[in-house]
Amino acid sequence: MENRRKQQKSSRNAFFKFLKHGKRMICNRFALLFTVGSFLLLFWLRGEEKVGSIDLVGKLPEQHLLVEVVWKPKDLARGLMYRESLPENQGMLFVLPFEQKAVFWMKNTRIPLSIAYMDNRGKILEIYSMKPFDLTPVPSQSSFVKFALEVNEGWFQRHKLLPGDQLTPKDTTWEKLLLLLNN
Repeated sequence: MENRRKQQKSSRNAFFKFLKHGKRMICNRFALLFTVGSFLLLFWLRGEEKVGSIDLVGKLPEQHLLVEVVWKPKDLARGLMYRESLPENQGMLFVLPFEQKAVFWMKNTRIPLSIAYMDNRGKILEIYSMKPFDLTPVPSQSSFVKFALEVNEGWFQRHKLLPGDQLTPKDTTWEKLLLLLNN
């Protein structure tokens, strides 16, 4: 009988030891899973990072512009439509899916604009003026357009920018911007 009690006590102790160590093991595994899950979530969210706006700069101090960056098809199609105004040193940078001949128009756009077609290094290839609500296409002559930059009409002239001049993103490069956009 005494042997049996010792055996039961030993079994009970083993069971409580298992619970004690099992809880620790479960907690350790949960902590590991939580940590890995957190890193995966952060990595995934980083991949979903939105560019929003960037600063573009030229060679001269007055050649500074804050631009909204668009690259998704629905945003490329909408552009500056329906906007009432555009602050003087702001604009919209369209990132095209590949280098191509580009065509823009002013459907539902109330603001007179200038557009610069640029290559993949930010070199201005062509500049055009566009009138509000004009459905006439404004095609590029170049087949190497990667970016289109829309600003208030006359902005390029007022800031002494011509075809052949270059704009660069402040604090990054065009290559890094394209990588961030997965474009």
